[in-house]
This record gives sequence, structure tokens and C-alpha cells, in this order.
Amino acid sequence: MKKFETIEHNIFHFDEVTSTMDVARNLCEKENECVVVANKQTHGRGRHGRKWISDEGGLWVSLVWRNVNEELLRYLFIIAAQAVVDTLEQWGISARIKLPNDVYVGRSKIGGILIENLKQCVIIGIGININNTLDETMDDATSCKKILGKNLEVESVLAYLLKNLQQARKEFELNAEGFLSKVKGYLIK
Repeated sequence: MKKFETIEHNIFHFDEVTSTMDVARNLCEKENECVVVANKQTHGRGRHGRKWISDEGGLWVSLVWRNVNEELLRYLFIIAAQAVVDTLEQWGISARIKLPNDVYVGRSKIGGILIENLKQCVIIGIGININNTLDETMDDATSCKKILGKNLEVESVLAYLLKNLQQARKEFELNAEGFLSKVKGYLIK
């Protein structure tokens, strides 16, 4: 494990974990707001405990947020999903938000978001297929590499994602109605 400190986050980077959500849950009591990133998850998961295949080459990250009020919590998936959409846009990838917790490009899933509300914090788990190999069981999945025909630096995607998450949170807190109005154009109906 490597720990990095930035102005806004303590970032814990692991080669391999069971799940970044599990590590974030353990850090929740010890750290303020922090970020857990792994090159690989052996037991990544999605909604309802479904397995999320998360081999090397993807972005597997969980963020611990504190002081999340009820309104922010109610729209947290939308806020996180919009940050993912804005991040992918940096590389010309036009993504859309599919309720209840997915991000799609066309008819293919490129990412997913999982939210856990604990008493002392909220954990936002985000998985984005970047350069990872897509398993044949992931029939509706795509990746940045598949779309662009080249590898991206996972660290660059993470940097944009963290910036966009902070920006989306601030934007929502300043003008929730305006933020939600903007996001409606990104929803898959």
C-alpha cells in the first residue's frame, strides 16, 4: 500500500484488495475523507452483492465522504455518475447515466457506482473499465480502450474523476435544482 496526501484527500493505493469498498469501510473510522484505489479487486461487487469483475487496467476506487446531508445523499448516485460522465468526456467519450447505478456508452456498460451509507460516513464505490480486458461473461460491457483503440493512463482518469466529483458536489450544494436540470440530459430513458 502507498499513501499519498493531496490538499483535498488522503489517497491509499493498493496493488490488490478484496474490494475497495471493504478497505474504505475499515478506514472510515480512522480517516477523514479519503480515497481507496486498487489495481485489482478479487471480490469487487455491484448492487445486490453481484460480482464486479475488476482486473488490472480498470479504475477501481472508493471514496469516503463525511457531512453528507439527506438531500445530497438522495442524489449521490446522480452526482457521482455525472462526475464519471464528465471525466470520460475529457477523452471524447460520450457517456450516459442509466438508473439505478450504471454508466453506459451507447448500449454498453462502461462503469458502475455503488453507494453505502454508514452512520459516520458515506462510501462511494466507482468502477470504470479503462484498459482492462473484458470477460466474455460481460456481454454488454465496453472499455475506454475498446472505444478509443488505445490505452489511457489510469492515474490521469483518477485525477480527473476526483476533480469532477468535488466540482459536482459543490455544484449540487450551491444549486441542486440547476445541477439536476443539467443532468437530466444525460439520463437514459
